[in-house]
Amino acid sequence: MNKPSVKSALKKQLFAVLLIIGIGICYFVWLKLTGIPIPCVFYKLTGFKCPGCGVTTMIMCLSSLDFEGAFSANPFLFLTGPLLLAELVYYFYLRAAARGLPRWNERALIVYAAALCVFGAVRNFM
Repeated sequence: MNKPSVKSALKKQLFAVLLIIGIGICYFVWLKLTGIPIPCVFYKLTGFKCPGCGVTTMIMCLSSLDFEGAFSANPFLFLTGPLLLAELVYYFYLRAAARGLPRWNERALIVYAAALCVFGAVRNFM
């Protein structure tokens, strides 16, 4: 069985990234035209904000260069967003090169996920 080439893997990764970006752009345009966001199921069921609540508002504020509004919508993801984007780029690079995440990176992601959960809990009680 032939192993897929790195070039083929990169094309698949690029397609996946472009698809995600395209869906994001469609959602952004939808919001601008209608003002109707996708509701947070966790918030609807529990009345508590999940760690991701406010991301749509944050992105809409960033599109208007309203950094204060973006920060207040979700401070944790506003501050760690660039790190998260760099991690996604690194992940897609490793995947295209058919390599796994290094152990240090797996641990860093666990710490990040734990910090996000702590933020999600703390924001509901402050």
